Amino acid sequence: MELNDYYQIVCPKCKALLFAEKRLDHWYCGHCGEKIEIEKEEKKAAPEKAAPILTGDIFLCDKETLVKYAGNDEDVDIPEYVTKIDACAFKDNTTIRTIHIPDTVLSIGDSAFEGCTALSNVRLPNTIKKIGYKTFNGCDRLKTLTIPASVEEIVYNAMCCGLEEIVFESSSTTWEPLNDYTNPSFEISRKATEKGVTRIYFNGTAYEASEVYRFKCVSAYLKSVGLCPLCGGKYGVFGKCKNCGNKKD
Repeated sequence: MELNDYYQIVCPKCKALLFAEKRLDHWYCGHCGEKIEIEKEEKKAAPEKAAPILTGDIFLCDKETLVKYAGNDEDVDIPEYVTKIDACAFKDNTTIRTIHIPDTVLSIGDSAFEGCTALSNVRLPNTIKKIGYKTFNGCDRLKTLTIPASVEEIVYNAMCCGLEEIVFESSSTTWEPLNDYTNPSFEISRKATEKGVTRIYFNGTAYEASEVYRFKCVSAYLKSVGLCPLCGGKYGVFGKCKNCGNKKD
């Protein structure tokens, strides 16, 4: 068959972009299994089952990989069949304000949300292990971000954006400070610029970002000030953390 033997449609249930054979009256979504009636000139399907026009949420996928978001919605919920967000999938989208990434997503590619200037609220999944190169760079309205406990590292130049607060769910997540060869994982507020992260949160406690930053992870900072590196609690007279019972090294 040739390309002109297909309709370009969007699944009304999961919003995946599909190509359906024109000779058929209906098509099944390969992602969610939804049966979709193909609307033709001689046959009009029921409104709730008709293949929608290409507006709103549209997810261009290669099997379980979200290759490109081609929609224009302000609030985006990524479908649960997606296990990977490809590099640059949302890059330079200036419409999106909030995005929810389900826990089915195992990895997020470099520059996935770079240049999303309106993005202000992101829910990251509890399944990813790394925040990659330029993932959130240029997201100037993104002020707060929670880093799930599953994240092991934030690579250099990953979140140089409008961040003012970062919440770490794990004290062992590492990041890269500024050096002579690369940009930092995220920018720290300085008196000269008054831009960047001012507070780092862990286990309900706020710390000055400028004090924690150079240690490359929260646990190393906590250990340096005599607190439990696992939870941030104080040690008792017998060298055990009063909160979690961890024994002091």
